[in-house]
Amino acid sequence: MFDLQDTIELLSGESHDDDKLYQLTREVESTDWVEPERHVLPAVLEDLPPGPYLSAIAASVDRTKLNGYDAVRLMRVEARLSSHHDAGKLATMVEVAHSPAGDRDAPVVRDVEELEYAAFEIGSALTLTRRGAERELDLALSLAGKLRQVWEKFRRGLIDLRRVKVFDSQLGHLSSDTIEAVSEKVLDRAEGLTTGQLQARLARGVMETDPKGAEVGYEEGLADRRLATYANPDGTANQCVYSIAPDDAAAVSRRVNRLALALKNDTEPRTIDQLRADVFVDLLLARAKSIGADRGVVHLNVDVATLAELSNAPGELAGYGPVVADIARKVASGQTGATWQFSVTDNDGNLIASDVTRRRPTAAMKREIESEYRTCVARMRL
Repeated sequence: MFDLQDTIELLSGESHDDDKLYQLTREVESTDWVEPERHVLPAVLEDLPPGPYLSAIAASVDRTKLNGYDAVRLMRVEARLSSHHDAGKLATMVEVAHSPAGDRDAPVVRDVEELEYAAFEIGSALTLTRRGAERELDLALSLAGKLRQVWEKFRRGLIDLRRVKVFDSQLGHLSSDTIEAVSEKVLDRAEGLTTGQLQARLARGVMETDPKGAEVGYEEGLADRRLATYANPDGTANQCVYSIAPDDAAAVSRRVNRLALALKNDTEPRTIDQLRADVFVDLLLARAKSIGADRGVVHLNVDVATLAELSNAPGELAGYGPVVADIARKVASGQTGATWQFSVTDNDGNLIASDVTRRRPTAAMKREIESEYRTCVARMRL
């Protein structure tokens, strides 16, 4: 029988005893951290790496005997274990993709090239559709290749599958150098970010690291724009437009929202979400009366050097996130007569001055900036 100290000693050792490990994973009891009325989790629990030892401890706990503090701790432990096992499953998929099928006694053989029927093997074993198996395998191969740093964090339970998929979607198609540079900026902070925050950080990192590549990627994505309609189980339908320009998406959302808010009053039974959906359909079917041109507020954060085409630093479109420099300039140029709020900061980001103006950057401003800064301001700050 093993007590907690045995577990910690086994874990902290440089090598693990397989016989003791087998016993430990089968049966763990300890009076050191079990009280008559409640289970008390070990103080070192957060320091234990995911694996059989941590799994054994977590499996031996009676959740109904934990107080609220330890229940949260156990939940975090189980999340790390889940990520660790998800990483292991994907790593095994890579081996399946390189291991020819055979009977139980077949020798170990590994092909260098990915086998063409690998997705079928995975789908059959895990009861996945062909497309689902292909997506899982693509992610596994990406983590085993260019996203190896991400996989290592994943294996250690420091990021979960949702965040891993964000890394793959944002970085998987880029060069190894770009992936490494962006990962160094973001990976260590990923655990504390929501998936939306992580996506925005990665998008900005790509734009800052490889502005030209980001523009090419944007154009390729825009070329894939499409409209899709599909049914819901309750008999309703969804209609989605994909890969359109972010400024167009923001403008559509702004206009629909403004028209919906104009219809909302004390006698209107529909919720604001229902009104937005109805306005969207009415506009497309020309059933809605025009309420005038959309002159809503556009929130755009962008460097003046970017507006003057002296820099390709990305901008930030409120409600959407980072946008490439060309889109930021396009949005800015379309705001004729709009009110501009500007802030001036020093090289350390400290605010020097701020004001509101209806004037946009002029040719004279551009000449002044060019005379003051011979190179990109963003690069001078590096």
